[in-house]
Amino acid sequence: MAIDDDRADNRSRMEVKKDAQRQALLDAASEMLAHEGPGALSLRKLAKKAGASTMAVYTAFGGKDGLIEALFEEAFDRLSDMQAAAPRDPDPLIWLASLGAAYRAFALANPAYYALMISVTMPLTDHVLEGQQDDPPARSISHHPAYSHLRQAVEACIEAGFFRKELDAGDVADMLWAHVHGLCSMELAGYYTNEKAAQERFDLSAETIMRGLVSEKGRTRLERR
Repeated sequence: MAIDDDRADNRSRMEVKKDAQRQALLDAASEMLAHEGPGALSLRKLAKKAGASTMAVYTAFGGKDGLIEALFEEAFDRLSDMQAAAPRDPDPLIWLASLGAAYRAFALANPAYYALMISVTMPLTDHVLEGQQDDPPARSISHHPAYSHLRQAVEACIEAGFFRKELDAGDVADMLWAHVHGLCSMELAGYYTNEKAAQERFDLSAETIMRGLVSEKGRTRLERR
């Protein structure tokens, strides 16, 4: 039994090491793309930057296309994790606001990955998300779990009567995503003089948009907050 336990421990340590190396390669690749552009994404240069072998890159991703797909998924998985961690308040308006804050927090904490999300820094392959080959890369956002958190919150706002009943949840989710994405992109690009100014603009813009979406019931709820 002791031998079997030792083997299991060794396998566990090897898996942890592989996961850590894969993460190091993804982080290094995202930084290369953000700072040097797609032309810099050489598997040999990546391996050197991450302190790994070229074979390790092929083992982890199968090649450059696999690496690009993994980068795209990693960006959205990180966003999805932050959104999932946002408090799901019984009041859907508060939940929606928490998701907006989580999106901004993700962008500020992961600027290199954030730049990948609509293929700003790299050309995505046609099959970034399996089963979505007919969609352009940017449109594939709507099929990712990260997007579903936002849509579910919008649907909850409509069902609770806080948003105007004639609104379509998909249209509202698209608009809110574009709104937050644009503000975060401007902030990361250095548009605002400081973080306080960026936060104030984010809050003002969010409040203005929400007031255009809410019903009378929702307006009353906002005024009580």
